[in-house]
Amino acid sequence: MPKIKVDHVVSFSSEDPVHVANNVVSNDPAKKWKCRESGERSATIVLQLEKACVISGIDIGNENSAYIEVLVTRSGTTDEYKVLLVMSSFMSPLEARQSSNINKVRMFRQDQLSKPECEQKWDRVKIVCTQPFNRHVQYGLSFITFHTPADKVNGAAVQATIGKFALRPESPDDLSTGSLFARRTEYQKEPLSVAAAIREASSSASPATKPRLKINNTSQKRDDSSDSEVKKALPRNRNELLYNKDEEEPNEKIDTIIEKKQNDVKDKKAKEEQKAKRNASPKPQASGESSKRKHESVLSTSPSKKAKTVEKRKKPFSELLRGVTLVISGIQNPDRANLRTMALAMGAKYKPDWENSCTHLICAFTNTPKFNQVKGKGKIVKRNWIEECHTQRKRLPWRRFCLDKNDSKKPESEDEIWEEIKEEKVEIDDSTDEEGYDDTQMQKRIEEIQAKQKEKENNTFTADTDEEIICIDDTDDIPKKLPDFLDFKTFFIDETLDEDISKMLERYIIAYKGIVTENPSEDVDYFITSELNAENLKSYSSQAICVRPDWLWDCHNNKALVSTDGYIL
Repeated sequence: MPKIKVDHVVSFSSEDPVHVANNVVSNDPAKKWKCRESGERSATIVLQLEKACVISGIDIGNENSAYIEVLVTRSGTTDEYKVLLVMSSFMSPLEARQSSNINKVRMFRQDQLSKPECEQKWDRVKIVCTQPFNRHVQYGLSFITFHTPADKVNGAAVQATIGKFALRPESPDDLSTGSLFARRTEYQKEPLSVAAAIREASSSASPATKPRLKINNTSQKRDDSSDSEVKKALPRNRNELLYNKDEEEPNEKIDTIIEKKQNDVKDKKAKEEQKAKRNASPKPQASGESSKRKHESVLSTSPSKKAKTVEKRKKPFSELLRGVTLVISGIQNPDRANLRTMALAMGAKYKPDWENSCTHLICAFTNTPKFNQVKGKGKIVKRNWIEECHTQRKRLPWRRFCLDKNDSKKPESEDEIWEEIKEEKVEIDDSTDEEGYDDTQMQKRIEEIQAKQKEKENNTFTADTDEEIICIDDTDDIPKKLPDFLDFKTFFIDETLDEDISKMLERYIIAYKGIVTENPSEDVDYFITSELNAENLKSYSSQAICVRPDWLWDCHNNKALVSTDGYIL
């Protein structure tokens, strides 16, 4: 069907500055027409045809329009537009919302157009586009083509086109149902001659044989031997079907790779064994047995030697953690008090809050506020470090008990420090004969040395390692030798109390081996305050007890720890 030429654009509702309405008239398929604003209610365009003619077909290329309708009229008349193509769908609601398949092409023929409008002549066409499903896009037409039913123009066949594509002309042959079967006699071959028919029958009955090649005798023997081997029945599941001979032969490259992996595994196991041996620490012997062995070694020496000392450890038990200032976080009483007591017994210093002078943080959990504060500034260890050092009576490297995983990957930065026991010098007179030395006297001497050693160890455990030193005058009413019923208990004296009373309370607490802190915190055991400030101090520590100063006066008078009943605020 020949194409009807569009003369010009008569009018339009709106147009985009880039995609103008005149693009519909141009032959460039890349150009299109869109409305000016997105979400317009409808977009219309009126086209003037070159001459009035019957429209028998319409090809429409869409541009984001959901529905398109085509109306026709005649120029120069006041007749209203009549519907040639009813409103047709080009996009489903889902496609419109997803902006998919926006350039759909539909071709309408004469039987799809409205009658009797498709049988009359028209020269003006109006196209109406709508998009009710998506208010965020501009829409319009990519192209529109009209066709007339005339097959020839001036006696010459006109080739139909869609844009730049030409349609193939219709075949002159009638390929209706049964037409090829009716013309089967036209395609039959000419009858063969008698000789040709005999040759064709013989060739189909016996297959064609190839002439044999002339070969030497040696090659013939080989072929005979190979034929005899083939004739033997071979198993169906033989290895030749699964593996080649090359795969069974040793491969140098693969063997080297396997050997290298085996060596790597052996080296890794050897390194792990060495590391396990290095980390294995020797178990210390009991202090009594070790001291006894030392003294026996001293007594077993020759009489000419007057004294001999044996040193196996580096520091006394009370100085194992010397230089360590620790802070405890995330551990509640009574475990907190036990850890503090063990650390102070080994020579460490305790601080309630982290300061620049602190070195170690005994922490229970990671990613706590105090953990993040100390990370990168000090050494963060678990509570097992203090417990193991106290149990084994030696200072263990802190990296074995570190809480941060990054610290555990690093090598140990310090060695073990064993407990040092000072040995007694045993003097033996040269005039005494070794054989004449009395065994009972030797045994008594050994028992005396062991008793002195145990007494020193007990004094080491009870020694006060706190930094505060209190000087007590002889004129004071507090005696020089006082009981330590406030040992390792932490007090906070409220600032609202009278200054003289606060100083006297502080002197009594320190005299009875207590600890006074300057700031209220969760480490405090007792708050000495008045009724006005008791509730405020309880917010710092839920486990601490708020008492009146009278409680400490009664403890001083009784020289013992008095019950807090009746003194709690």
